[in-house]
Amino acid sequence: MPKIKIELNSQMILEGELFDDEFFQKIERNFPLEFQMDRWGEELYGVFPIKIGNIEGDFQEVMDKGDVAYHPETGWFCIFWGKTPSSKGEEIRAALPVIKIGSVTGDWEKVSKLEPPVRVKIEIDK
Repeated sequence: MPKIKIELNSQMILEGELFDDEFFQKIERNFPLEFQMDRWGEELYGVFPIKIGNIEGDFQEVMDKGDVAYHPETGWFCIFWGKTPSSKGEEIRAALPVIKIGSVTGDWEKVSKLEPPVRVKIEIDK
């Protein structure tokens, strides 16, 4: 799986992996990628800067901390680390069914303090 770094507001780095799947194959020649993300509870989401269109994958709503996902219809790239307004109890729930495309780790307390819009830069970690 390709290793990635996601820089948030030039202040912190999330590190992780993207699955070597159809999504990654459509974007791998375009790094670094830069765009802005908004916040919805403990989720960052934003329109991905590359048009991906429909991709194959299993749609799910309940996520794990650090999951990175994509929603083909809206083009949203999402990073989850805690409860959202759609969550039931302690679960992490996406607003719409998304396709998990990888996962990252980081200092979630610091991420929680970021005010939107969040400037994002994604790079392949070589």
